[in-house]
Amino acid sequence: MDRFVAKLRSRQALTETDENLLREAGWINRRYARHEVIVRAGQRLDHAHLLLSGFTARAQEDTAGNRQIVGIGVAGDMLDVHGVILGKLEQDIIALSPCEVATITHSKFKELTRLSAEIQKTFWMQAAIEHSIMAAWIQALGSKRGTSKIAHLFCEMQLRLALVGIATQMGFPMPLSQQEMADYAGMTHVHLNRCLKELREADLVTFASGWAKVLDFDGLKRLARFDEAYLNLRLIED
Repeated sequence: MDRFVAKLRSRQALTETDENLLREAGWINRRYARHEVIVRAGQRLDHAHLLLSGFTARAQEDTAGNRQIVGIGVAGDMLDVHGVILGKLEQDIIALSPCEVATITHSKFKELTRLSAEIQKTFWMQAAIEHSIMAAWIQALGSKRGTSKIAHLFCEMQLRLALVGIATQMGFPMPLSQQEMADYAGMTHVHLNRCLKELREADLVTFASGWAKVLDFDGLKRLARFDEAYLNLRLIED
């Protein structure tokens, strides 16, 4: 919960009353193993899910059963805000690592938005930023070459994880397998290995055994043509 509140504080001024409302909303915690499904596509939802620790994938499957990772969730993310409105998700939410998830009922979620206009704003802002992240990744997939795409991913993860105190000067966990990362980037495993080698030989990033370390963030940003404005990392004024 602390990571969620820290993320909200960075973008929206919250009163002590609002923080207490969030912390005392009756969250129920559950742990998930790697690759366990947290939310299944099309399943009727009556709870909202907050990722307390770990990493998740948002994955969509076509009628032939081919699955594509379309988003990555990190600690402090609300995983399914729009599910409160739709009552279901179009994608599976799958644990990429051991995860701890807190849930509240949709009725409690809506009650919080009625009790506090600021809490309402923070929830909808979470949904808006999730949309911005997906849009930026679609743009990267369509306009950037392989190494630049992977550089974009490392830039984004560095900033999103730093926001919740997980990324440090020592690096950050990134528990995607190389095959999962290749699937997310729309490339083959062989192509991904070439991209990672290029980044390593350019002294920009190292990635091994689920751990990433950005060696030259400015250089990585230049290669990725990365503009973090879409992440809305700073306090958003009314």
